[in-house]
Amino acid sequence: MKKEEKDLKVMTKGNELVVSKDFETGGWDTEVVDTKDIIIPKILLMHPTSDLVKKGDRNQGEIIKSTSGELLAKRTEKIGVIIFEKWKEWRLMKKNNLSGRFEYMRLEAWTAENDSLPWEFEENGTMFRRDKTLNFYALLSSEAEAGNAFPVKLSFSRTGFKTGMKIADAYARALMEKQPPTRQIFNIGSELVTGKEETYFAFTVEMGKGTSESQRIAALQWRQVIQKAKMNNSIVEHEMDEETVTTVVNEPF
Repeated sequence: MKKEEKDLKVMTKGNELVVSKDFETGGWDTEVVDTKDIIIPKILLMHPTSDLVKKGDRNQGEIIKSTSGELLAKRTEKIGVIIFEKWKEWRLMKKNNLSGRFEYMRLEAWTAENDSLPWEFEENGTMFRRDKTLNFYALLSSEAEAGNAFPVKLSFSRTGFKTGMKIADAYARALMEKQPPTRQIFNIGSELVTGKEETYFAFTVEMGKGTSESQRIAALQWRQVIQKAKMNNSIVEHEMDEETVTTVVNEPF
């Protein structure tokens, strides 16, 4: 085994992530980390209605981590991500009769059985909406290269769905070519989109360069940990209110 692989080696045991080698000297090699203690942050795009924007802590069009509010990319910048897992969900939204906005309720599995359900429906006088959503688990390429990678979640829905499909297509092509989807980096940025009725910020995706061996090893390790955790229903994602991807911009630029 190469030194690079040995230093990065991670093993799973039940719901636990067992870390060895790097922690042997301190005696932590016998200590375990329960995956239920790990909270996976979401990669968020800042909109005019985002709380951090309203507080003045962040600016519209910036990309952050949901757990800490850490700035990952300014409006003119991009972040590199390495995708190691993908799945589809329905995002259920409930219309607030006072504000007229659809507000996040919950996520449900998107299956062949419910694929044809109506996107908009009414119950007891309240309007609801189903949004098809593409989700990905990824690592930030910079963290994977530095050896301190931690998984993040990326979601694409409504106006961003086609953008997410670019990643899903590349993911599928890699599998068809019998190559790991972690073979390349995707550069995620933001842009201001001007439509007929509204203006909003949306994610952008560009194909990046190929990944290094250490980056692929880190992504594979976390894929194995996440898959084991999913089998045991022990994945914890950062819970928070979510806005619709399409957000009207009322301020000048």
